[in-house]
Amino acid sequence: MKVSEIMTKKVDVVRDNDLVTKARAIMRNKGFRAMPVIDKNNKMIGVISRGDVLQITSSRSNLLVKGLMRHPITGLEDEDIKTIARRMIDNGIKQIVVTDKNDKGKFLGIVSALDVLSTFVNDEYVSNVDIVEKIMKETLYCEEEDEVSRIGKMMLSSDLTGMPVVKKAGKNKKIVVGFVTLGDLINKGHNISEESGKQKKIKIKKVMKAIVKCVSLNERVNNVAKLMVKNRILRIPIVDDEKNKNLEGSVDVEEMLSAYL
Repeated sequence: MKVSEIMTKKVDVVRDNDLVTKARAIMRNKGFRAMPVIDKNNKMIGVISRGDVLQITSSRSNLLVKGLMRHPITGLEDEDIKTIARRMIDNGIKQIVVTDKNDKGKFLGIVSALDVLSTFVNDEYVSNVDIVEKIMKETLYCEEEDEVSRIGKMMLSSDLTGMPVVKKAGKNKKIVVGFVTLGDLINKGHNISEESGKQKKIKIKKVMKAIVKCVSLNERVNNVAKLMVKNRILRIPIVDDEKNKNLEGSVDVEEMLSAYL
């Protein structure tokens, strides 16, 4: 299947001379994880992400998008979705900008890792791995009393979009009680810079989601893929069993894609 068949064509964009606060407002209101940056000729020149805008304080509210944007990883509309999936995995990204092969750099749309995973699920692709334990990784986690600023920086430095919130219960037990994402921080109006003042003392329990999807070690990869697609989530905690919810690791959408390649 080609990228053109699954990409999103109607996408909100920002221009390089727009204020970063504009990009942050759009991300907060529409739930975007990143946005394309285009020039006056509709050419792709960059990408700005949630992590970028989270670091902006009131004293830097006049900062322009071009001061934070990053070089975009792009794909062509006629490329196969498995090729795009591999590019996402190789570059550690969760969406790719689609450009016109006949008009170099012309912006056409966006394809995300969840778009590709949705296709694998809906078209009944069969995973090359049976259970999720075989692809899970150790995961960073936080606790309810941790400060938002510290955990936000931890997520950014580790290139995570979110992490489980746990409550420690006895030796080596970490019971999953919630999940927090960079999107949660934006939605609550927080940033994570050193200039944040009182915001640095806000606790994770104030911004986390208390209801969290978890799967057990022996859950089938195909079932986990369906769960992630249905709930539009990028990372899911893996627990010893769904009753006790003792954290064992996590799996994100990139690991899920790799299971199908």
